[in-house]
Amino acid sequence: MSAPESNATRSTAPGTDSTFVHQASSYNDCVTCRIIGSGAFAATGIYALRMARPGASGSVVGKRIMGGLGVCFLVGSVLRWRM
Repeated sequence: MSAPESNATRSTAPGTDSTFVHQASSYNDCVTCRIIGSGAFAATGIYALRMARPGASGSVVGKRIMGGLGVCFLVGSVLRWRM
């Protein structure tokens, strides 16, 4: 008596199987998470822009860096809200 062949293995690699369909995972946040995340990015961006104003203490190079970071955080806030 021969044992039945159960648990047959594939002879091809998982990525080369023609029946394998890769589905991209999509993640959707709830509205509250989007509001909090976008608000945190926006608040950080506004804070960085306030530190870059002419009346703030610090070097010119440091202020430019803070200004660039402020703009990046505000753009991140918009992207966080829309995506």
